[in-house]
Amino acid sequence: MTRRGSLAYYLAAWICGCFFMSALVWLKDLASAPLQLATPKGAAGLLFFCFYGLILGAFASLVSAFLLRRIATAFRWTQAWQWTLAGAVLSPFLIGLFGAWWRRVMWHPREPPRWLSLLAFGPAVVLDAGLWLAIPAGAATAIVLYRIHRAFAPQPESPPSESQ
Repeated sequence: MTRRGSLAYYLAAWICGCFFMSALVWLKDLASAPLQLATPKGAAGLLFFCFYGLILGAFASLVSAFLLRRIATAFRWTQAWQWTLAGAVLSPFLIGLFGAWWRRVMWHPREPPRWLSLLAFGPAVVLDAGLWLAIPAGAATAIVLYRIHRAFAPQPESPPSESQ
């Protein structure tokens, strides 16, 4: 394990962030009257969304986790609500940024490189489903990341006990 829990932090950002976002996109697809995406329904649909969400959302979730940790450290945030609010703001901002980047690249006359699909196609799907979905997903992920960050934070040294 790393010294500050970075492995656990970024792994949780990837897994939890992509799961929360995928579950919300799946619920939105399930609730929409004319089903816009040709996907399986029920539990198979959730697994479908989660599988592709883990692949296509990895870059956005890792960038978001990195920026969240840097911002929280820079402002010395120690409360869960601060992290939650920052996650709720940062996530839609990055989804909008990466999704708009993907749309811009798609309108270019040349075919985009395949690696770009891994970076920006997932946020573009979320952007198409609704940018507002990134708010609760970002907030939920930020709570998990706050708990992990706090668990691995250096603890103040306690004075040695004087037991004889």
